[in-house]
Amino acid sequence: MTMRATDSIATAHARKAMLLACLAGAGCARQGVEFRLEPAVVRACELPVATRVSWDVTRLGLQHVDIEVANLGEAPKAWTNGGAKGSETSGAWAQDGYTVILKSRNGVELARRTLTTVACPD
Repeated sequence: MTMRATDSIATAHARKAMLLACLAGAGCARQGVEFRLEPAVVRACELPVATRVSWDVTRLGLQHVDIEVANLGEAPKAWTNGGAKGSETSGAWAQDGYTVILKSRNGVELARRTLTTVACPD
């Protein structure tokens, strides 16, 4: 029995780690949610950049969403809101680690996308 309890605890920790990795990563979303960040990857020498986000949560039956943004090391802040389907373009302020978070009106996180950079050619 101890072996099974240990195995289930290890499995629970593994699932939690996978979920946290997903939430911290560039492409996490609940089922039924479409959320895009364009561009998703840029060259470091092109920063800061403007981005475009688009979303579709119609399959969830939601009417409205809120979108927050955060640069690396900063707390998320309200950016925009909209209907169940839409898009929005930011100014040229996105840096490496810039994260866009899609939330339901009651604050449930539906998806997040994070801008990443690659090295510039020499």
